[in-house]
Amino acid sequence: MRSISFLKNVVQSLKKKVGRSHVVTPLVSHDHDVTLIRSLRGKRTPSIKQWAMLPGLLSVREKRLFMFSGVVFACSLLWFGYTLLSTHLTTVPAVGGRYTEAVVGSPQRINPLFASTNDTDVDLTRLVYSGLMRHDNFQHLVPDLATTPPAISEDKLVYTFSLKQDVHWHDGEPFTADDVIFTFDAIQDPVINSPLLVSFQGIKVEKLDEYTVRFTLAEPFPAFPSSLTVGILPEHVWQGISAEQLRLSPKNTQPIGTGPYKFSKLLKDDSGRIVRYELSRFDEWYRQSPYIKEFVFSFYNAYAGPGGAIQDLREKKVDGLHFVPYDLRSQVARKHLVLRTLQLPQYTALMFNQSHTTVLKELDVRKMLSCSIDKERILRETLDNEGQIIHSPVLPGFPGYDPERKTERCDIATANETLDKTYDRLSVDEYRTMLLDEEIVRYKESLVSVSSTPEGEGVKEERTVDVPEDVLQQMKDAIETRIDLAQPFYRVDDDKHIVTLTIVTSDTTEYSQAAHIVASMWQELGIVTNISLVPAKDISKQVLKERNYDVLLYGMIVGEDPDQYAFWHSSQVNFPGLNLSQYSNKEIDSILEDARETTDGEAEIALYIKFQDQLQDDIPAVFLYMPTYTYALSDIVQGFDVSRISHPADRFNNIESWFIKTKKVWNRHAGS
Repeated sequence: MRSISFLKNVVQSLKKKVGRSHVVTPLVSHDHDVTLIRSLRGKRTPSIKQWAMLPGLLSVREKRLFMFSGVVFACSLLWFGYTLLSTHLTTVPAVGGRYTEAVVGSPQRINPLFASTNDTDVDLTRLVYSGLMRHDNFQHLVPDLATTPPAISEDKLVYTFSLKQDVHWHDGEPFTADDVIFTFDAIQDPVINSPLLVSFQGIKVEKLDEYTVRFTLAEPFPAFPSSLTVGILPEHVWQGISAEQLRLSPKNTQPIGTGPYKFSKLLKDDSGRIVRYELSRFDEWYRQSPYIKEFVFSFYNAYAGPGGAIQDLREKKVDGLHFVPYDLRSQVARKHLVLRTLQLPQYTALMFNQSHTTVLKELDVRKMLSCSIDKERILRETLDNEGQIIHSPVLPGFPGYDPERKTERCDIATANETLDKTYDRLSVDEYRTMLLDEEIVRYKESLVSVSSTPEGEGVKEERTVDVPEDVLQQMKDAIETRIDLAQPFYRVDDDKHIVTLTIVTSDTTEYSQAAHIVASMWQELGIVTNISLVPAKDISKQVLKERNYDVLLYGMIVGEDPDQYAFWHSSQVNFPGLNLSQYSNKEIDSILEDARETTDGEAEIALYIKFQDQLQDDIPAVFLYMPTYTYALSDIVQGFDVSRISHPADRFNNIESWFIKTKKVWNRHAGS
């Protein structure tokens, strides 16, 4: 009935308009109205056909008003729907995507037993393997394969771990206590010669049941749980391989672990070098499986230049760069890249190898070499002050750190006066004459003939010869190329040998610049200082293993543990120990042993202050600066939430939260 009333009103309105305009309404219009009204009898709403007749009843103005009202209604309806959806739909990470990271270096053994000597191996083992403990994205030590932190005995010697029972290896086999026992037995096997051997010597490891293990220490070591982040090996995979062959096994590059990613495939170049390594998401991981489905490492020989890591990063062939050298940041900075600066407990130092050259055995020489170094200049010219000057290996935040501690500085004149007591000076002209005399002697020796007499062969016949003028001139010209104009004078020992040192360092711009600055400072002392640059990937096997250097300019990663034992105890002078100065001091050994065992915070601080005082007296090294660690990541990758790390591989501490793909889900709690 409401519809009929509505139409009647419309008709009456039209009739009034007609009357006002003195226009006679045709009969057909009246019939149309009657027909329309009759057709609505008994209906509450007009039919589609009836609505279709409505435009014929409206004026142009009313039609426009009607259309405008309809548009407003439609927009209101759409806005209501959008608001409803936006309020209740949330964007969340989704599984999928492929991330490729550029790494300068190459993997060797993706095995927790050996990885610690190669940063690239550490990166890969971090993603493939799991340890009993781990560090979260805030660098807190938390359980991983263990269910809870260990139960510790009153005497601080026994650590008991309960293991998770829902863990499987990448090949589907269950993880048990046998895998833990196998791993630490392998670490402690001297035939296998793991770099971790020294950290676990004297520790007894026992299986209490299928999911409980116990570690018994010979002496208290409060930081012991932090050493249990080492990855666990699967016994069923490795038990058939002899200790002698374990290092050479192909399983080292095709690992099976319990980590968030599993091995997929690798690609080698013609020389057999691995240039690409692909991992895939492990769907059955015991924690939240990562969102990024494929994780790829692309390996390079260099950062810059054609075919280098940075070029591929800029061309978006890769999505990240494992480390950005300071001098190359301007080349890396691009709109689609995010440079993340992370705090890393690492320092750069000059290590004096006293066992390699007699020059460095003299304490006064080490003192003058140390006090002549301008650390501020080195930091300014190598890192543009993006770092912190240090004066000991105890870094900020560690027990015993003292921001007021300084190393002695001296001017060049004072240093030279001290060195004059040990080594004589030789002027540049005197040095030139000495070199010429040596060349003349060698020339004459080359002219000595060997006669063949009846009495026997090999009798040298001495001849007095003069050096031709042209040969003499060639000698002088050659000598001039050996004279360094930056060297004001030279020092000689008692045997008239030139005092010479060689700084060995990694072939990177930062270390090369720092080495050349140090060399220029030591030249002012009359010491010939050569520089040997070694490719970063070869430092471990070519330099550290043989300890083949006078002075090593090197970056030491300390980690989150304040323990200095591995770096300065005399038991660590040989590879894989990290006592790179070959430093041996019984008092230091005793201090470090006590510091490892104490559980008293105040006592630990006192011991490390004493440790630093002794190092400052002995000068086995010159501590230069603590740099920052910069990591490049494409803006397609979200979820990165790490600011402080103890090792470059710690950038993966929250890898399960990284994501590339997203999806919309209904939020039931929205608006509540």
